[in-house]
Amino acid sequence: MEQEKIGEFIAAQRKEKGMTQKQLGDALKISDKTVSKWECGKGLPDISIIMPLCELLNISVNELLSGEHLTEDSYPEKAEENMMQLIQETENQKRDSTRRYYFRTAAWILGNLLILLALIMTSASQKNFPIFFYFDFTVLGTTLCNMFLTLFFSGYTKAFRKAFSFLCNRPESQKELKNAIAAVSLAVKSLIIGGIFWTIFFAIYLLWLSDTFADDSYMFMANLAITLLPILYGFFGTMILLPIKARLEKQQE
Repeated sequence: MEQEKIGEFIAAQRKEKGMTQKQLGDALKISDKTVSKWECGKGLPDISIIMPLCELLNISVNELLSGEHLTEDSYPEKAEENMMQLIQETENQKRDSTRRYYFRTAAWILGNLLILLALIMTSASQKNFPIFFYFDFTVLGTTLCNMFLTLFFSGYTKAFRKAFSFLCNRPESQKELKNAIAAVSLAVKSLIIGGIFWTIFFAIYLLWLSDTFADDSYMFMANLAITLLPILYGFFGTMILLPIKARLEKQQE
């Protein structure tokens, strides 16, 4: 949909009715800033507001979505076109909402993991464990290796590499772009699932060795911090890949 055209149409109809942005906003129980956003072409009215808005401006839904007054001849054609566009817009909004939900959830989990890790490291630091003690390259290598093996055996290694080049260059075909998105999605799942698996594995192993640390609680805390690293690395990788996936999906629209 042409947001700027719709915005100009809303502004023209509002002025024709002798209403200010604030008056229109008050009537719809929204802020005048939201109305201004529509009229500047920076957004569209929410589906729940479309009918009340049309009633206030004395226009039809099809006219609103077309951004112009329609004749009887053009009405059926525009109605079908607007319906398809509205369905697409709704799907895009649902996808964006789901993406934001998962992003907030991942950020919440990552934040809590960082807090927990910081508390454990602080406790263990009383025994003067150096900071590099907590950067375990074996765990990092295991996490990355698990991801690349998943991509390799799924046949998405090449598509994953191309995903990064598509950030700057348009793909030659939609199929390549679709494969790149699928590869990044698979990498994200692999990082999260692999991180959870290895964290659980190391936690069980640490508990099995708990008798070894019976007389040294600080050493146990330090190793517990390392146990959390796989899932932490997995979520860090996810936070890097999710914006890349979002960029690729925008190119697909």
